Amino acid sequence: METTKITIVIDNHEEQAKLQYDAAKMVIIFTMKNGFRKRYESEDLYLCLAKIRLDFPHVKFLCKGAKLNVTPSRMCSQMSGGFVAYELKMGKSATFDDIVYIFDYEETNIVNTLKEQRDFYKKWLQSLK
Repeated sequence: METTKITIVIDNHEEQAKLQYDAAKMVIIFTMKNGFRKRYESEDLYLCLAKIRLDFPHVKFLCKGAKLNVTPSRMCSQMSGGFVAYELKMGKSATFDDIVYIFDYEETNIVNTLKEQRDFYKKWLQSLK
């Protein structure tokens, strides 16, 4: 398993959380500073991260995978296990230059739910017409 750290915000206090992940097995083990540890499995890492965020609605996850306009394509999901996704821009088709790593630091347009990201995706699709 690979390991990375992401910044999270709890009650306006930043701290580091550890993510151990395996893109082939589509698993993330999420560990917080207070010792909380839980294993998450899904269809890809992006959806594992979404499950973590769902369990912690009071926590702000400062990473690309929690950004409103970030979503993986089917190909990104299949080829990288959801480790990479597209950072979408209204009215513009996604290109290779728009690919981001979901665990990279991000602090703008962070949302709590996958539903918000899916709603943005639908609006983005409409903006391409």
